[in-house]
Amino acid sequence: MAHPFRYGPRALIGYLAFLNAFVPISTDLYLSALPRMTEVFQCPRHLVDLTISGFMLFFALSMLVWGPLSDRWGRKPVLKAGLLLYAAASLVCLFAPTIYVFIFGRVCQAIGSGAVSAISLAIVKDVYRGREVENVLVWMQTISNLAPMVAPILGAFLLQITSWKGLFVTLFLCSAAAFLLLGSLDETLEHPLETGPLATFARLFVVLRIPGLRNLLLLSSISSMPFMAYITSSAFIYITFFGCTEQQFGFYFAVNAIASMAGPLAYKRFLRNMPHVPFLTLSFSVTVLTGIGLLLAGASGPVAFLLLYFPLTFFAAASRPLNTLLILSQVDGDTGSVSSLIGCGGLLFGSIAMACCSVAAHAPVLPVGAMATGIGVLCLIYWLILASTKGYRDPFAGRRR
Repeated sequence: MAHPFRYGPRALIGYLAFLNAFVPISTDLYLSALPRMTEVFQCPRHLVDLTISGFMLFFALSMLVWGPLSDRWGRKPVLKAGLLLYAAASLVCLFAPTIYVFIFGRVCQAIGSGAVSAISLAIVKDVYRGREVENVLVWMQTISNLAPMVAPILGAFLLQITSWKGLFVTLFLCSAAAFLLLGSLDETLEHPLETGPLATFARLFVVLRIPGLRNLLLLSSISSMPFMAYITSSAFIYITFFGCTEQQFGFYFAVNAIASMAGPLAYKRFLRNMPHVPFLTLSFSVTVLTGIGLLLAGASGPVAFLLLYFPLTFFAAASRPLNTLLILSQVDGDTGSVSSLIGCGGLLFGSIAMACCSVAAHAPVLPVGAMATGIGVLCLIYWLILASTKGYRDPFAGRRR
């Protein structure tokens, strides 16, 4: 069978990584401008925070629509619709006269991003098989994690030479490039569902009835909360609380993003040989220790905050390919629906974390530290119970790790 991407297998991984990076690009490029946006629109911080947390919420919910639709109508038509919506929404944000129109544009961007993210993961399962899936997920995540490292620096640079509007011109150009490259991709769904609209969306509930998938999905979704809390709080912590410049914030954010890029590479090279039960136990334990450290010393300065968050980011990124593989292994079909549930769960709980961490303006490190500690303990206990009862299908059973 011919390869579905005109430019070859390596280029396909790069393209899928680019699609997978749409959400971090859409949020991290804009983070440096968050404190400035309160002045631009003359509005309180909670409305500006809504442009991030609201984005995550609608992105998460939209994936529940796009994923099943792609199982019925194919990957390309759904991806095309999502990219067109994203491009139009970027223009709405660019010319928004008020914060409320701006929030509306961000919501539409989020809905378009839902299609992009859900389809990129579904294409992986369509094209690759077995251990190849894990390898591709590692490389996709490694490449797409360049976005959190580069985006805030690029955003801070653009704010030096242009207004905040330049950020949304950049996002529009990203969607245009992705749309043009889509013409080089063949349809990857070989056997679309032959069902009506209601039956198509009902597949979400069918796969959620699988205990292993449901348990792992909930665990993975909850575990995303400490890092998502960092995404929405970091600009205010570094710029407003610690008094850093926008350029200094871009540097600190990029250094932490190096951990998210190094994590998957370390997993592929070393950590994947570790049995998955102790590896995930270690990962959740690091989250707990990071949270305690943040509560004790996170407010002492920007360097301390950076060093304390680094191990949490590293292990969260290192464990993500394994988490995704475990979830995908619980079911043989319905790839679009499962992909949408994976994305939706993480972002839905992440948006809750973002909202919770925006309430303590005078002590912003405190809720972030409390979030990491509490969620880390919860995930550690949940995982140990799940592993001891074998409440999921083990894709590594009978194989050496």
